[in-house]
Parts: sequence; C-alpha cells; structure tokens
Amino acid sequence: MTSIILTPAQTHPTHVLRGGDDPHEPNIWLRGGKNITDELRSHRLGRFTDRIKLHMENRYEHFEATSHSHEVDGRSLRVYTWIYRTYVAE
Repeated sequence: MTSIILTPAQTHPTHVLRGGDDPHEPNIWLRGGKNITDELRSHRLGRFTDRIKLHMENRYEHFEATSHSHEVDGRSLRVYTWIYRTYVAE
C-alpha cells in the first residue's frame, strides 16, 4: 500500500475546471472528514495511490481511494474517502 502526503499548497485554488489534461488541474476529490473546506477537497496527483494524507495544522486527515467519481464542471475526479485522523507528535 502506498500513500502521499498533501499540503494545502498542493490544493487547487478553484473548482472551475477547463477542458484538456492540464497537469495543474485537479484529478481527485476528498470526500468526508471534519472541518475540511471545499477549497481543500480538490487536488492533483501525479500518480494515483491507495491512500493519501492531508496535512492540516496539527493533524493528518487520511483518505483511501474508491472506485467512485465526483463530477466538477463536466470533469470526473477520482474520489478518496476519509478513513481516520492522526495528530502530529510534538
């Protein structure tokens, strides 16, 4: 099983998607989790993995790949669903 750590700097600034395979457009959508704004839900992965972690303040939100997709402006984004949270040790 592989995973990638995402930071807010890797999020897509808007949900307005334009056609084509622009390497900067998001290709995944994060579903679930608590206190995650819509602006932090779309991301671009260079390669798909089984799991990803979203670093937020003092914690990591963990997501797992699904076979579902989420439509945004006519484009299908692969859905990763929330599975658990861990906290950063001091």
